[in-house]
Amino acid sequence: MCIIKKIVPYVFLYCFILLCLILFGYNNTDNIWNFGMAFAIRNGEIPYVDFNIITTPLYAFCMSLFLLFKKSYFLFLMGQSFLCVCFFSLIYKMIGKKIVFLIPIIFLSSCYMIFPNYNFLVTFFILLLIYYDSKNGNDYWIGFLLGLLFLTKHTIGFVFIVFSLISTFSTSKSWKRVLGCIVPLFFFFFYLVFTNSLSSFINLSIMGLFDFGHDNGGVLYFFLILSFFIFLYTIYHFYKEPKNKNNYYLFASISFVFPICDFFHFNYLLLIFFVLFLSRKDFVLKKYYYISYIFVLFFFILNIRNNIDTYRSFSFSSLPHFEGLVVTRELDSYLRMVKSQYQKRKNSVMISMSNMIFDVSLDHKITYFDIPLYGNFGYHGVDSMILKIEDMHDTYFYIQDSHNVQFCIELNQYIRKHYELIDKIEGYEIYYKK
Repeated sequence: MCIIKKIVPYVFLYCFILLCLILFGYNNTDNIWNFGMAFAIRNGEIPYVDFNIITTPLYAFCMSLFLLFKKSYFLFLMGQSFLCVCFFSLIYKMIGKKIVFLIPIIFLSSCYMIFPNYNFLVTFFILLLIYYDSKNGNDYWIGFLLGLLFLTKHTIGFVFIVFSLISTFSTSKSWKRVLGCIVPLFFFFFYLVFTNSLSSFINLSIMGLFDFGHDNGGVLYFFLILSFFIFLYTIYHFYKEPKNKNNYYLFASISFVFPICDFFHFNYLLLIFFVLFLSRKDFVLKKYYYISYIFVLFFFILNIRNNIDTYRSFSFSSLPHFEGLVVTRELDSYLRMVKSQYQKRKNSVMISMSNMIFDVSLDHKITYFDIPLYGNFGYHGVDSMILKIEDMHDTYFYIQDSHNVQFCIELNQYIRKHYELIDKIEGYEIYYKK
C-alpha cells in the first residue's frame, strides 16, 4: 500500500505531462523534426552523413530507443513524458516543495520548455550536474556527466566543462573530471570514425557555427536585457561568494541565449536561475502554494483557449507513424492529399517546412532537405546545398515557401530560376529537372 502511494503521484504526473505534450504540441515543427531525427536513427541512418543535425546527437539517439518498440510519434511523446518525470523528480530533490513556483514558468511558455528537443535534455543534465556536485559527488562521475552534456549540445557542454574545471580550485579534482569526460567523448569520436562521419560532423557542428550565428541567429532585446540582469546577479554573487560552485554553473547557463536570444531559449536559462535561487532562499510560505496552483490552472486554461480553434475541429493525424499528433480535420485532409500527390512521382524531393511529416509518413530516407533552415547545412551551407541540387537529375522538386525567417528561401528561388514548372497542388509548386 505504501509503495502504491509513492507511485500514484508519478503516474499522475506522467499522464498530465503526456496530455500537455499532445494538446500543446500541436503543429510544432521542432517536435516533428526531433521525431524525424530519432526516426531516421531508428531506421539505421547516420547523423551528419545522411541527414543534417547541427549539434551532438545524444538526444536523438536516446529518443530512438523508445521507437524500438514501434515507430510512432505517440511513443516518442511517451518517451519524452518519462524523461520529464525524471526531470521534475530531480528538481524536487533539489528544492523540495518550492517546485510549485516553477510550474507557472513551464506553462507560461505554453510548455515549450518540456517539448521534445535537445535543449530539454541539456537542462536536465545541467541540473543533475549541479545537484551531484553540490553533494560533493565523485569527480570522475561529474566528468562523465560533463561528457554527456557535451554529447547533447556541444556548444553549451564546452562552456560547462570549462567552468566546472575552474570551480574545483584543485588541479587533482580537475584532472579527474577531465578523465571522466574523456570516456563518453572517446566513444563518440570512435563512432564518428567508424561511420565515416567525422568530417561531416566538423562541417555541420563546428564550422557550421559560423553560418548558424550569422544566418540563423536572432535577438529579442527584451530577453537580452533580462539575461543581462541575470548576468549582473551572477557577477554580484561571484564577488560575494567566490567559491560557490552554483555561481559558475549559473554563469555558464547564460550560454543558452547565444547566438539566439529569444523567448524559447531564455526560458531554459530562467528555469536554471530559479532552481538555484530557490535552493538558497528560505522564504516559502504555505499561501504561496495556493497562488502557484491558481497560476497552473490559469495558464492551462489559457493554453487551451489559445488552441480552441484546433480543438473545435479536433482530430488525431491519420498519417502513418503520426499517431498522437493533434491536428484539425481540415489539416489532416490536406496532409493526406499532399502525401498522395507526393508519393505518385519517384525521385521526388520536397523543400518546405513540412518535409519531415511527409518523408516520415512515407518511410522515405531522411535527408539534408528535411530541415531547410539557415545555418543547418554547415559552412557556406546554402552554396553547398545548391551544388547538391545541381548534381541531381531526373528529379521532381516539390517546393513551398515559408514566412519563417529561418527558412532557406534561396533553395526554392534557385529551383524556380533553373527548372521547369510542371504542376501545382495546393500550396506547392512542382518542378522537374532532367
